[in-house]
Amino acid sequence: MKIGLDCVPCILKMCLGFIRKTSLGDSEVNTLFKDVLQMPPLRGGDWDVTSPAVIEGVMRKTYDMLGDDDPLKKEKEGLNRYLLDRYEIFETMVREAKDPVETAVKLAIMGNAIDIMLSMDFSHLLTTLRERVEQPLPEKSLAQFKAQLDKTRRMVYFGDNAGEIVLDKLLISTLKELYDLEIVFVVRSLPTLNDVTLNEALAVRMDEIVPVLPNGMDGPFPGTRVSRCSPEVQALYKEADLIISKGGGNFDSLDEDKAIYGRNISFLLLSKCYVYEKLLNTPINGLILKNYHDF
Repeated sequence: MKIGLDCVPCILKMCLGFIRKTSLGDSEVNTLFKDVLQMPPLRGGDWDVTSPAVIEGVMRKTYDMLGDDDPLKKEKEGLNRYLLDRYEIFETMVREAKDPVETAVKLAIMGNAIDIMLSMDFSHLLTTLRERVEQPLPEKSLAQFKAQLDKTRRMVYFGDNAGEIVLDKLLISTLKELYDLEIVFVVRSLPTLNDVTLNEALAVRMDEIVPVLPNGMDGPFPGTRVSRCSPEVQALYKEADLIISKGGGNFDSLDEDKAIYGRNISFLLLSKCYVYEKLLNTPINGLILKNYHDF
């Protein structure tokens, strides 16, 4: 999905939020953001680009000034610990659910709201998840997803953020219990924003249930472009019966690739903005399960 007018202020807010979380002083932040504001996509000079591509440019500028390519490492560790400490609660919610797959999918999607780049009161997280797990998924989309699972043996799951990955782990565990699946979990090769890398995946012990691979991309890109991934990940993508894409960054970028590379893709994310609301016909903060089928 290419950026539009509504994406520009959103990207700027997210990037400024990230920069404010670094060790840069006010003067350095002003200098850096002045440079960021000269980027053509953020001045209305280039609409043929995805949001993750624009953010990658901001990340490169920030890391160059900081001399640190993972400034949110400790915050990501804290998010993972917070969710891991409550893992048994989420596991019980799934185990006792009338439909464990639906509940695990909904929790994984709601995990997309766990974003330290946005303003959020984590003290109310558990209550919020318990309340919103009652929110239904679109029946047609859920039925399509389950029908595809019945035919799937090889799955590639593209992860998104720290904290959220704990609920991804719960969904993957649930699917492996109920279906005969080989699943590979793919993370970012290089840190960007609060996205998961191999470090965060190992911290939540994802590797104990499925193989974990970095995507092989050569920049701090908060999404996935198949052509930039390693040959190994490209091969897994092309051989998979089903791709699960988590989060907005993966949606924005893989949405561009789906017509080129095909495959069955299920996009799991939260509707965080007007663009998703309009494009996917889902209200703000609604749960999105969107299936794309093309072989």
